[in-house]
Amino acid sequence: MVQAAHSNWGGGKGRGIKADDNLVAALCVKCHWEIDQGNKLSKEERQALWTMAHKRTVARLLDEGLWPVGVPIP
Repeated sequence: MVQAAHSNWGGGKGRGIKADDNLVAALCVKCHWEIDQGNKLSKEERQALWTMAHKRTVARLLDEGLWPVGVPIP
């Protein structure tokens, strides 16, 4: 199963508020949990993994013509 993992680093995120929907990464449930709540990785490692997954997610959506019209490409 794949989930949309929102950025935890900017993008409008605040207490109880998720980041913009164009700042998501397609992640499996386990990876999403590790990046959001896990304690095996440093903050920098979690941010780097999310950033890599986000770039891949955006690239795939663009390649497949699935990026929504009118939504800014991050």
